[in-house]
Amino acid sequence: MKYRGFFVKITPDEYLPRENEDGEIVACEGFRIEVFADESEKVEIDIFSAAVDFELVKNSINEVEQFAKDYIDCEEKEYQRMLDEFNEN
Repeated sequence: MKYRGFFVKITPDEYLPRENEDGEIVACEGFRIEVFADESEKVEIDIFSAAVDFELVKNSINEVEQFAKDYIDCEEKEYQRMLDEFNEN
């Protein structure tokens, strides 16, 4: 998926660790989200995840895509700073 000039790769993941309300670490289904400078995937900018029943209400590609867009919106200035720094070197 391309969003705000970044290439976003979303991969299903079945073992995302999250802390439940009892303080236990549990393995959750969800998605691994990688953000790259472009489709070549040579410059990785960020990696984060979204787990069902934590960041996501349901195991849905539409929901994880919206989550990724919201996350990128929040981090866009930092991502741009990182790209500018990378391009200077």
